[in-house]
Amino acid sequence: MTTDDGSITAAAVALNTVGCWLLSPATKRRIAAEAGLTLPAGDYTLLTQIDRWQPVRLSTVAERLEVDRSSLTPQTKRLEEAGLIVRVADDLDHRAQLVQVTAHGQELLVRLWAARSRALASLLDGWDSDDAARLTDSLIALAGSIGSRVHKEAAA
Repeated sequence: MTTDDGSITAAAVALNTVGCWLLSPATKRRIAAEAGLTLPAGDYTLLTQIDRWQPVRLSTVAERLEVDRSSLTPQTKRLEEAGLIVRVADDLDHRAQLVQVTAHGQELLVRLWAARSRALASLLDGWDSDDAARLTDSLIALAGSIGSRVHKEAAA
């Protein structure tokens, strides 16, 4: 498939629409309220990424999110104070620390993903189940491609 393909442009436009909806402050507030979350939305983004790669150095998270490590300091502090993450020793480098999600953080993530899932399900209400399954398969494949590319670029 080439980048000149009109279907790729249509997909890019559609993904932009989805991303704008998912990342909009209003959507984030609704999902957070439904899940009973009280921290700033960006804190939960960091929590999901720590969960994805844990145990992980914050410098690695910053690199993968393409942000300066210092920008994660306030969020990390709030997550630690809320008991959602904990610092642990890095067995490979005793000078370094890793972070990982606590049991309380895992419980919160379950609520967050459930609320996000309900929000998506409401958008798919009325869809044919085969179409919804194809969308799921396609999004999982796209996420895999993104993950592979990020890891290749980080290794380069």
